[in-house]
Amino acid sequence: MKQWANRVLLVSGLAGLLGACTGQTPPEAPATGVAAAPACDPRQLACTGLYAPDGWATKTLAPGVRSFTPAYRLWTDGLDKSRFIYLPAGTKVNTANMDDWVFPVGTKLWKEFRWKGRRIETRLLWKQGEKRWVKTTYRWSEDESEAMELKDGEANVPGTDHHDIPSQAQCGMCHNGKRDNVLGFEAVALSGERAEGLTLRQLVQEGLLTHPPTADFRIPGNPQEQAALGYLHMNCGVSCHSGGSLAMGRTSGLRLRLDTGKLDAVEKTDTYLTAINAASISVLPGVSPQRVVPGKSQESALLTRMGNRSGPLQMPPLGTHHVDPTGMESVRAWIDQLK
Repeated sequence: MKQWANRVLLVSGLAGLLGACTGQTPPEAPATGVAAAPACDPRQLACTGLYAPDGWATKTLAPGVRSFTPAYRLWTDGLDKSRFIYLPAGTKVNTANMDDWVFPVGTKLWKEFRWKGRRIETRLLWKQGEKRWVKTTYRWSEDESEAMELKDGEANVPGTDHHDIPSQAQCGMCHNGKRDNVLGFEAVALSGERAEGLTLRQLVQEGLLTHPPTADFRIPGNPQEQAALGYLHMNCGVSCHSGGSLAMGRTSGLRLRLDTGKLDAVEKTDTYLTAINAASISVLPGVSPQRVVPGKSQESALLTRMGNRSGPLQMPPLGTHHVDPTGMESVRAWIDQLK
């Protein structure tokens, strides 16, 4: 792994506007020296602090809001996404456990979804207390003049290829599987050359982590192995197939999350140890009893379920209507080269 210089840059300060959201009283915002935005409907995305007070028309980010792109990304039926985070000024992410970051109160994350260039929805995670997160989404109007909160979700959004906007309850099904709810802003996802924006390296340089690592966390193996392990980590392991107490896949015994302390070799990852030549705990009609059969992707339950989009066979069980062809191919190629 490429070592970083030991220098730590002074943080100029992350400042941002903490607008009203979901009708709940926000935590007191630190002084920023920026005039507050005019009062507006708390159900509007414009009130969440994503954009500057006068930046709605141009979609100019508010001071302190940073963009980031993880090296490995969640598949959502081909929609394009942009991701943003706000950390309150003077705070740090607690990284004492490098696999389960704990974020300061006041942290906000947004994820914008676009279909063929048009904004469809923007999701918000907002930490309002030590163990209290607001999880909600905002539906953009056809002309993108406004985005209003949509608590109950919407199935098959018109103008998309069957994209579903999740309800607040559905958001929790995945996010509750992580210790502090945040999925894509974590050590493995923010490592490597494919990560962009506010990366792990940048977080270390700006002094934003309590326990900064000395290097990126590189997924082991050749490019083929890295692609498959990274895909399974982000799409299956971070929220569901991990050891988290609320993770939906915890009882299966299949662990697809890449822990930072087990990246010395492919054979040491939980993915390898719990999937290769391992029997599934439940056998479904038409599915092999073996999770991964080396050299035989067509006989591997993992790939069969990834390629299914109906009923109990589907994996992941929610969030998509279409199979990710690139992800499927990366996992297929990895299995077929195993011996």
